[in-house]
Amino acid sequence: MKNYKRGRLARKILIIVAILIGIVYFNRVTIIQKIVSLGTQSPIVNIDKQTNQKNENEQLSDLNFSGQSVVPVNDNQPTFSTDDLKPSNSGWQKLSNLDWLGRPQVANALLNKKLMPPAQKYKARERLTVKTPGYHAIKTGTNQTDWLYNRSHLIGYQFTGLNNESKNLITGTRQLNADSRKDAQSMVTFETEVADYLKLSENNYVRYQVTPIHKNVELVPRGVHMMAQSLGNDDVKFNVYIFNVQDGWKINYLNGNAETLQ
Repeated sequence: MKNYKRGRLARKILIIVAILIGIVYFNRVTIIQKIVSLGTQSPIVNIDKQTNQKNENEQLSDLNFSGQSVVPVNDNQPTFSTDDLKPSNSGWQKLSNLDWLGRPQVANALLNKKLMPPAQKYKARERLTVKTPGYHAIKTGTNQTDWLYNRSHLIGYQFTGLNNESKNLITGTRQLNADSRKDAQSMVTFETEVADYLKLSENNYVRYQVTPIHKNVELVPRGVHMMAQSLGNDDVKFNVYIFNVQDGWKINYLNGNAETLQ
């Protein structure tokens, strides 16, 4: 009888433990962020590794926006290796798995005209439904397009036709994604440069890499690191960092909340 009671107690304990583990797992983002917010008076360390020397992504995440949306990286020179620039009979794209917070990571591609969706498909593409980490529907004006955030593609839809894919979408401001102000640069500036080159010939290839730059456990990236190199020539060649900011708005990158600057 005692063994039977002990067995029942052990099963109950296991069930409770399993339930608690499930609760913690499905709420891990909120729990971690609350822990971080409680410790904001102290520096937040990188949870993946602790080293005295910061890598390039960590250095980019520490940059402060000072009015210039786009800044060159490595004197605007791409850092692709010889292997990265190997030609291929056809283009390709490769998306990284989401990290433990559900955030997209680096996206790589060898772009070619053959990968691009036909014009009629581009016009009729489906509405984005993926809820990217930190996304909130925040209006900045009265027009239909006046939204603070877009769901920004890492590898643009015009290059491969990939649309509702969580590994390829981040929460980006309108200013990051497609800044319509005169002489302003944004992701679409560099995407257009690549697309125009690809459309010239099916023999044109561009090695392409886009990395969302997150700081610690923040859900909204601080910016995007874009790098491209045309194969066999320097017709397309850039290495830039674009800040994920919006003039007149203060963004909480930890959770995506935002407020207007007074």
